[in-house]
Amino acid sequence: MAATSVFVMIPATISHNNVTKMPLLYHLSSSSTASLIITRRSPSSFPLRRGRRFVSACLPQPLPPPLKTRLFVSGLSFRTTEEGLRNAFQDFGQLTEVNLVMDKIANRPRGFAFLRYATEEESRKAIEGMHGKFLDGRVIFVEFAKPRAELRQGFKQNPRQM
Repeated sequence: MAATSVFVMIPATISHNNVTKMPLLYHLSSSSTASLIITRRSPSSFPLRRGRRFVSACLPQPLPPPLKTRLFVSGLSFRTTEEGLRNAFQDFGQLTEVNLVMDKIANRPRGFAFLRYATEEESRKAIEGMHGKFLDGRVIFVEFAKPRAELRQGFKQNPRQM
């Protein structure tokens, strides 16, 4: 069996003091199927000429953005119930989740809720149909719910001014 040789470039990593290190270049060679030799080398130790190519390590593809099926409804009355919310929003599509956030101490709604539809198109219809409308005597606001990580990140970047 013929000897094979492959170069693999590993992307740069972040060190403990947040200084970017150089990408690492690994030389993988094998003279038989039973043995594999891995040698770590710096990129400057390989003379690069025109026409030579490196095989770079495949990085995982980024995940597609999640479907926007979850809605945040604010401005709700304290008299609003889950059943009332379900009745108001069921005309726009199949509701899979209705979560009216409750105040545990006062035992009443806190004034906002989360809804989830089966498809993104139904969610868009609900926003168009209910944003700025009256429900139980209050104007409600409907928008796509933001992921918690995005909310935390926004808080860290823009803290309240004292």
